[in-house]
Amino acid sequence: MILRCVALFIVLSSAQLKMIAQHNKEVTLMDFVKIKDGKKAEAMYFYENNWKLYREEALKRNIIQSWQLAEATPDSLNNFDLILITVYKDSVQYSKSEENFRPILAALRPNGPVLLNNFKPADFRVNVFFKITRTLFTSTKRNPDE
Repeated sequence: MILRCVALFIVLSSAQLKMIAQHNKEVTLMDFVKIKDGKKAEAMYFYENNWKLYREEALKRNIIQSWQLAEATPDSLNNFDLILITVYKDSVQYSKSEENFRPILAALRPNGPVLLNNFKPADFRVNVFFKITRTLFTSTKRNPDE
C-alpha cells in the first residue's frame, strides 16, 4: 500500500513538473517588416526612437526577457527587410504584453511616436507577417560574456 502511494506521488509530481516546464517556456514574437519606397532612414529612426525605447523600458520593468532588431540579408524573394524580435520568459508574460506595454507607451511617448520627415509608419513600412514561437531547446549559456 505504501509503495503504491509513493508511486502515485511520483507519477503526479512528474506530471505537474512537466506542466510547469511547458508553461515556463520562452515565447518569442517576430515581426517581419518590409521597408517601402526606399524609406529606410524613416523606418530606422522610428524603430530606434520608439520601438527600441519601449523595449529598453520593458526590460527595466521585467516585462520582457530580451529584444532584437535584425536586418535580413537580401535574397531572391526579398519579401522582408527587418525582423523585430521580442522574447518573453513564458506564456504568462506574453499574454500580459499589451497590458504591460500600455503604460510604457503612455509615459515615454504620450503624444504618440516620434517620426522622421512626418512619415507615418504606414508610409514607410509594411508588416509582412509575424510569428510566435515557443522555445523547445536552448543553450544554458546565452551570453558569451557570462
